Amino acid sequence: MSLRAILFLSFSYLLTTALYGQIDSNYWTHQYGAKGLLLNGAVIASSDGETSIFYNPGSIGMDDNLGFAFSFLSPSYASLETTNFIGDGNIITDDGLSFAPGFLGVRFKPFKSDRIVAAVTAFERFKTDIRYKDRVVDKVNNGNILLFRGDLDFTRKISEDWYGLGLFYKLSDRMGIGVTQFSVWHNQKVDFNLKKEIVPRAIPNEILLGWRTELGYNLNVSSGFITKLGWCYRHDKFNLGLTFTSPIYGIIRKSADYFIEDNRVDIASEPDILTTSSNRDVVDLDNFNSTYAVGFGLDGKLGGTVLSFSMEYFSPLDRYRLFEGTDDSFDGLALEPEETFLELSSQTDRVINVGVGILNQTSEKLTLLAGFRTDFDQNNSLTINQSTEYLGTTGDVYHISGGGMFKFGKNQVSLGLDIGYGTKQDGKQLADLSNLSQQNIFEITGQNNVSSRFFSAMLFLTYDFLFYGFTNKDEREK
Repeated sequence: MSLRAILFLSFSYLLTTALYGQIDSNYWTHQYGAKGLLLNGAVIASSDGETSIFYNPGSIGMDDNLGFAFSFLSPSYASLETTNFIGDGNIITDDGLSFAPGFLGVRFKPFKSDRIVAAVTAFERFKTDIRYKDRVVDKVNNGNILLFRGDLDFTRKISEDWYGLGLFYKLSDRMGIGVTQFSVWHNQKVDFNLKKEIVPRAIPNEILLGWRTELGYNLNVSSGFITKLGWCYRHDKFNLGLTFTSPIYGIIRKSADYFIEDNRVDIASEPDILTTSSNRDVVDLDNFNSTYAVGFGLDGKLGGTVLSFSMEYFSPLDRYRLFEGTDDSFDGLALEPEETFLELSSQTDRVINVGVGILNQTSEKLTLLAGFRTDFDQNNSLTINQSTEYLGTTGDVYHISGGGMFKFGKNQVSLGLDIGYGTKQDGKQLADLSNLSQQNIFEITGQNNVSSRFFSAMLFLTYDFLFYGFTNKDEREK
């Protein structure tokens, strides 16, 4: 392949990595490459091609060809419907159509030995953009004197890009080991804007009680490191694979900042109460943690059919503090300083995901594949000042996929479809705007009665360009 073609494909990859995603608390969100997508991640024992640098670096050099893998133009539709999130009976839907994250990978021989193979890759491991925006209006206590109005605008955005360099060594014709060193770039942003008002029904433009509070934070990690180790064994009747993925470590640069705005109006009291507090500050990001993961894969072969199974365990994270900040927004100029305090902490549960798939090679040019996988909710819990808590809203998601790989000479084109569906019950309300009263207007109250329904559909197209066979020298020379 020419350098011009590689540069064009690389540029196209960078233009198509944006995904409008509603999955916010899962580990197996995205799969990559033809086999990874079509078998729905059940490739720890049989990963080949350029995506092996991610799935199992112990198999980077176990197949016969080096090449260039590229996936893009994958239209993806996702919809997240949440009930009771800001009040009993309230329904909010967040949906969108965009492109799924792409994958770019290249394998090459750094030395003359066929036993050593290297690979580089760049892909988007995670991206979510959830926004809930709605208004609730009703009578206070079903009376005819007062009305209430509540507005919520909540946004959570997370993106994480991985760049990897892998090295493989073939121990024998059947066994290989490998390691991939990833550089991880993580960005996270949350904006929480809540407004509550109680007004006379006869004069609705006069506020009796009002509360406007806005809180948000940004944090960045650029970059940390994750190491993935892999081992594989290939047999005529079966394949085995093992992987270990480290937690993030060696963070070079990390930063965080936050803002708080709080305004309260209480005309109904004696005397009238009007208060305001505000702060914006840059703080130290104390910790940023991720889990370790252990993967296992097993394939069984029967003629031209292969049954695949993969399982990956993700460790839990005990609650830890990301950052805290205390500051006087008037820098001591006020006679009675008002300090604001913000603490952000997080924790996650342990998760075990599984994937199963079937591959059938119908001819030399066509292979059919189908897969199923789980993408269980890790129950990521973000707690602000030990009171306001936001749990992942997506829930456990189940995926099913199918399609085919088509060979044209040395190159391969794959086409397939993935459908995902999941639900979640008993989530925590972010705020209850359907039960406002003079007693609770200045509180963030909520029950554990939130339910969510997630649906996604993705049509994907992948390309594998093979430019060099390195095990069958005699055939190549012909």
